[in-house]
Amino acid sequence: MNAPRLLACCLLPLLLGACSHTQNVSEPPVPVLRAGAVPTGLQLPPDTISLHYEVLQRFLPEHVAGFVREGRPQGESVQLGGISYSTCEQHYRKGSQRLKVQLVDYNGAQALYAGATALMSANIWQESDEQLMRGCDLGLPGVRGYETVQKLERRAAVALGVGDRFFVSVESTGQEDTRLVKAVARTLNLRELAAL
Repeated sequence: MNAPRLLACCLLPLLLGACSHTQNVSEPPVPVLRAGAVPTGLQLPPDTISLHYEVLQRFLPEHVAGFVREGRPQGESVQLGGISYSTCEQHYRKGSQRLKVQLVDYNGAQALYAGATALMSANIWQESDEQLMRGCDLGLPGVRGYETVQKLERRAAVALGVGDRFFVSVESTGQEDTRLVKAVARTLNLRELAAL
């Protein structure tokens, strides 16, 4: 299980137990939006709903140089009480190398976002015989993160927090360093995500 989903699974029961808001049964639930459309007459609280996963998928790269896309993007939108988030991912391959790009919109679940991005600091650094982890700065406003190399497994990843809302992860096998995953992350429209 990847880190964002594991973290979400661990934190979700705690958050749900801590929720004190009860919805009036006469109020209709606020739906997760489809394809960015706002239903007529529905007043949404500003900036509290995560993008629908189909809208989020538009930010996934159609092509990655040298890699072949595997299947269609996968995704889901979740709304549970006052918490909502959406996630999507796309897999690619190049010979025996595998690449995965994942986007998560935690706009309706800020506590989950805080947990997923807790280690994102330019000052973080840890190295052992098995792993190197350090802060990652792509030089973009509103984007912070960390990069990891699993030395023995030859896997690399970059995890980014974007605009205090989105979690972006790029992972690849067959890597000695993080050059590829950072290059793929730079092809995403992180500026637009950060501005949402």
